[in-house]
Amino acid sequence: MKILIITLFFALLCSIGFAQNKLIDSLSHGLNIATSDTSRVKVLAELCYEYRHSKPDTAIRYGQQALDLARRIHYSNGEATALSSIGFVYRGLGDLQNSLSLQQKALAIAEQNIKSDETAKSLFGIGAIYVDLKDYSKALNNYKKALSLYQLNDNKKKVAILWVNIGDVYEKVNQLDSALYCTQKGYQLMPSLASISEKSYALRVLTKIYIKLNQLDLAISTSRMGIKAAIDQGNIRDQGFCYYLIAEVYKARNQIDSCIYYAKKALYFSQICKYRLVIIDASTLLAEIYEPKDSKLSLYYFKIAKETNEEIYGAKKILDLQKTIAEEQERQSQKEAIRIKYETQLKQYVLLAGLAILLLVAFFLYRNNQKEKKAKNLLQEQKDKVQSTLSTLKATQAQLIQSEKLASLGELTAGIAHEIQNPLNFVNNFSEVSVELVQEIKEERQKPKENQDDSLVDEIFKDIFQNLEKITLHGKRASSIVKGMLEHSRASTGEKELTDINVLADEYLRLSYHGLRAKDSSFNADFKTNFDENLPKIEVIPQDFGRVLLNLINNAFYATKGVKSPLVEIKTERLENGVTISVKDNGSGMTEATKAKIFQPFFTTKPTGEGTGLGLSLAYDIVTKGHGGTIEVESVEDEGSIFLITLPLKTV
Repeated sequence: MKILIITLFFALLCSIGFAQNKLIDSLSHGLNIATSDTSRVKVLAELCYEYRHSKPDTAIRYGQQALDLARRIHYSNGEATALSSIGFVYRGLGDLQNSLSLQQKALAIAEQNIKSDETAKSLFGIGAIYVDLKDYSKALNNYKKALSLYQLNDNKKKVAILWVNIGDVYEKVNQLDSALYCTQKGYQLMPSLASISEKSYALRVLTKIYIKLNQLDLAISTSRMGIKAAIDQGNIRDQGFCYYLIAEVYKARNQIDSCIYYAKKALYFSQICKYRLVIIDASTLLAEIYEPKDSKLSLYYFKIAKETNEEIYGAKKILDLQKTIAEEQERQSQKEAIRIKYETQLKQYVLLAGLAILLLVAFFLYRNNQKEKKAKNLLQEQKDKVQSTLSTLKATQAQLIQSEKLASLGELTAGIAHEIQNPLNFVNNFSEVSVELVQEIKEERQKPKENQDDSLVDEIFKDIFQNLEKITLHGKRASSIVKGMLEHSRASTGEKELTDINVLADEYLRLSYHGLRAKDSSFNADFKTNFDENLPKIEVIPQDFGRVLLNLINNAFYATKGVKSPLVEIKTERLENGVTISVKDNGSGMTEATKAKIFQPFFTTKPTGEGTGLGLSLAYDIVTKGHGGTIEVESVEDEGSIFLITLPLKTV
């Protein structure tokens, strides 16, 4: 603790002599060079505040100049700071009612303009007045509000001073640990801008704390530092206060003569500067000291204390203070009422706004719901239409597929009719010849026995026998053709059978050719087969795969129309894991665009009415989906096309 005091002492000595004068000189120079009225107001208010202890009359003059100029130029912030500065002066003079009134006016203006520095300054001043009125809870409340505002604005100087003032309040309510902590913290935070008076004030508060802690040596050290500072800066007020504190120390030490000496010096300097609070304390101390040994002097000093106390705390002063406090309370009540009204209105507006938003949201939700219903209804209608269209398309597709099958059957029937006609012609011819031969035998038998030629009869019987064999052969041929037609026309069972692809391909090649010839007698084309004789039987659905071959062969013959030497070739070949069947023509070929679409449903290159566009699409599905194979096309425009079917191999 002693080390701290020595540190404080040397720190204070380093700044004594010049700091206070330098600050005032700087402000005076600033006043002379101020280029705007607002700057002059600020400097005048600062001069008022700095002179409040040493030259209160000069301080009031500067403060009044600042106030008049601020009001003349309608500078409300300057008016607030001027009123507050003057209030600090009157507080030092003991005119607490006037001081409180000025601080409250300053606070009202500052709060109206939302200026935190001016608000903090007024709260600081009001807190100091409540200290003098011994209302320490209100004092502490105002000090803490001011501290928060100064901290918010990072005003280090004012923050440091307020910590000391808060420490002073804690000292007066005997919370000495808090008092010592706050005061030391404030002094250590004081920057170089803090005045000697402010640093001296911190030392005086420390002195009072040390006295109560009975650390009297520290109390003497700090009080002498304060006196040195006050003398060097010519501050009579602070000299009086420090002398009073030294008197209290000597009283505690029971050094009565020293106590009387310093108490009289404190009273003298306080009377010169009209520092009524110290006048009361010093005269009261002298009255107590003289009471046991000199009642006359004791009464004299008691009267001084009483008269001075009356000047500060007299009935009229108290009434005036109570009136001022009541006015401030009324202002605060009105302010609170306005705040509550504003908050109530704000809540109402928020509620109304929320209700409006809720209604708006409800409206949009309702509208969106209606739109959604309409959209759902429209979607359902469209879905129903699509479903109806799909059903129609499926029915149409089924009809087209059936039409394609019937067309295929028609072409097949024409070919079959031609194929049947040949054996029937043979049957008819051999039947007629046989009838004639039988007639010849009959005629020969009617001759006399000796005239009959048995060798001729035997020869005729031999011819009849041969004719009957040929009739049987061609009859079986016709029966086989009819059986194949029935196999093709009947509904497919969907079951695969081991089938000789060479035989199937040859049969449908001839049926296709003769069918086209039957439809168009002018049609003519060559065809040939190149079958792999070692081709094994594979599992296919004969009816379905026959339709594929018939469609490909019909298309190949159709593509050769107009070609000079039309030729269609069917080729089969065994692969390692399957077989290939190719249908090749030397027709007109296809473009790349046509090749890309050739297997698409309803795509056809034939004129309208001649093709459904389903033949190759059905063929593609039968080969790929029904048999697990592939079907590809190679084509060169004006040279021809090759359709290549590859089927997986399954042999017996």
